[in-house]
Amino acid sequence: MESNFKKSFGTRVRYLRKLAGLSQEQLAELTGLSTKTISYIENSKNTLSFYKLPLLAKALNVPVYKLFVFTDSDNNKEVLESLLKSATDKEINAITDIVKTVLAIK
Repeated sequence: MESNFKKSFGTRVRYLRKLAGLSQEQLAELTGLSTKTISYIENSKNTLSFYKLPLLAKALNVPVYKLFVFTDSDNNKEVLESLLKSATDKEINAITDIVKTVLAIK
């Protein structure tokens, strides 16, 4: 159960970081945490101290509770557009290939 929570939390932090258009280095700078710590959190190798949650939430520009909302009812198109803004060319090419494959399955 603990590892499922750590994985969900890490995935959520990565999602919110990318949605905010931040690199791990930028998030680390904004929170006062190390880049290694941010990476460990996102890859479910480490947890975050309860007292650091407000710093993380502020840096991601979300209320603390949003760190624990593992599903969103946000408009998917808006979320996708926001995530694509921070994607590299290589990532965009891979995403394009995936979308073409999914749409061809219809």
